[in-house]
Amino acid sequence: MSPSVTFTRPALVALCLALVMTALNLFEPLTVDDVCHQYYAAQVAAAPLDPFGFELPWHQKPVSAWDVMVAPVTSYYWASAIALFGDEPVAWKAWFLPLQWLFCFSLLVLLQRVVRRSAVAVTAMIALGPTVLPGVNLMLEIPVLALGFASVALLLRAGDRRSVPTALLAGLCLGLAFQTKYSAMGFFAPWVLLGGMRARWRELGLGLLTAVAVALAIEWLLSVSHGGGSYFMRQLHLTQRRDWSHLVKGMITHVGLLGMPAVLLALHGLRAAKWAQWLALLVYAGGYVVIATVPDIDGRTILDGAWDSLAYLAMAILTWGVLAWLMLTLALAAGRSLWRRHWSPSVLMRAFLVAWFFAEIAASLVVSPFPAARRSLLIVLAATCAAAWLAVRRAGATPVLQGVAVVTSLLGVGYQAIDCLEGRACVVATERAAAFARERDPAAKVFFTGGWGFEFYGPRVGMQPLLRGRSSVAKGDWIAIGSIDGAEEPWFEWSGKMNLITEIAVGDAVPLSLLFGYYSGRRPLDGQRGPRFVVWLFRAVESFHAADLVAKVNPWRDH
Repeated sequence: MSPSVTFTRPALVALCLALVMTALNLFEPLTVDDVCHQYYAAQVAAAPLDPFGFELPWHQKPVSAWDVMVAPVTSYYWASAIALFGDEPVAWKAWFLPLQWLFCFSLLVLLQRVVRRSAVAVTAMIALGPTVLPGVNLMLEIPVLALGFASVALLLRAGDRRSVPTALLAGLCLGLAFQTKYSAMGFFAPWVLLGGMRARWRELGLGLLTAVAVALAIEWLLSVSHGGGSYFMRQLHLTQRRDWSHLVKGMITHVGLLGMPAVLLALHGLRAAKWAQWLALLVYAGGYVVIATVPDIDGRTILDGAWDSLAYLAMAILTWGVLAWLMLTLALAAGRSLWRRHWSPSVLMRAFLVAWFFAEIAASLVVSPFPAARRSLLIVLAATCAAAWLAVRRAGATPVLQGVAVVTSLLGVGYQAIDCLEGRACVVATERAAAFARERDPAAKVFFTGGWGFEFYGPRVGMQPLLRGRSSVAKGDWIAIGSIDGAEEPWFEWSGKMNLITEIAVGDAVPLSLLFGYYSGRRPLDGQRGPRFVVWLFRAVESFHAADLVAKVNPWRDH
């Protein structure tokens, strides 16, 4: 990567992109795992020297904070917003603007080395695209990406200037990224590849040693605060057994849809015929139409003749086929030059892009306990950078890049709008359920069970969690069971100790959904029919204890 690039406006451009990201997320309700992260931030705000000294009621199952994988760095950043603004989600989201700026700025600075004048278009394509934008929320992805890309940018700058302080700062950012989310291990490959290919061994070594020291220092502080033990080793011990078939299929389908920008750029850079480029765009457009037209019903597959599954298959074959063509082209060109001992910057760039892409595939499989869009994020990003580099180098593809950036950003905004609809459906259903119960018996308690957004907003309208083995329910109390799409089930088997009183369903006419697949499934987008969120209100016909209920082995229906 050549250092001879312009740095005249990246900070301002990055701020504009970060403001758009923040604005589009500002009023979105807490929707998914950010609900869990909020427990940790609130604990740090209350007891900063004891970040794991509490028990959280995650999905109404009381569990030690030490046994849930939430590395501490973001918790401390978020805690400062809680201390300043209290229980104000909008203020929390605004507080993350600097991290979104750092993400955009670091990415833009790096892309200036890869695609030069097209760096702004590619940065917008990534930051506002469907792989990143809907996952901003208050999740850990932007903080870890911000610190990870900052560390790579600083490592390159350290190599350019032979600067030890900058190398140490790069290591600090990488160590903090690791203790933000352990998937930051995905940045190890670009670190080693860039440091090794540029023969900046001193800066690489010092940076990696600093990163390890920072990560271990934080781990030691956590151990001291907890009274012993390693949090990271505890998470390794608790890591669930991987279903490799499920993981691989999920990675294939997530990249198959979200990798569209990389494919369009790659086809242009590979000088594919115009009809082939338009055909590819038609395949993706047709895939979206089929997904919106055919709802995902009970996990029907290709063998069942499900049209949405066939659409995903077509897009996955197209995406992975073109990416394989792209990587083979880059690898063969790099291999021929290296065989002749020709070590030009373009040769090293080809080798880096190929190695980075395959390293991120390996890293995704290693660190992912289940498929989700965020598990494939760095794969899509690496593929997009490789495709953009080739497109710019071979075709001077500024208009094409800008066009793909506009289409991708519009898709990202569309995904984000769906995410907001689903979050709002949960909030409205929760408020209606609480109002229904209060109108009929203001003195009765209202218990709830349900995950993600329902778990966050239930207590804020006066409900209390129906904790497994803990809660006592009196005759006449209400039990509100929240369900995404009407498919999410409670943690207990149905019981004659309560009677169904009413069902509150909230939906809309938009035929697409991100939940569950985008965040914890094999497909990022599915067709949507019926309500987005349902609350079933039961009333206890006799007093009972939560220990009397029969717990389900798996309270989540496979999706």
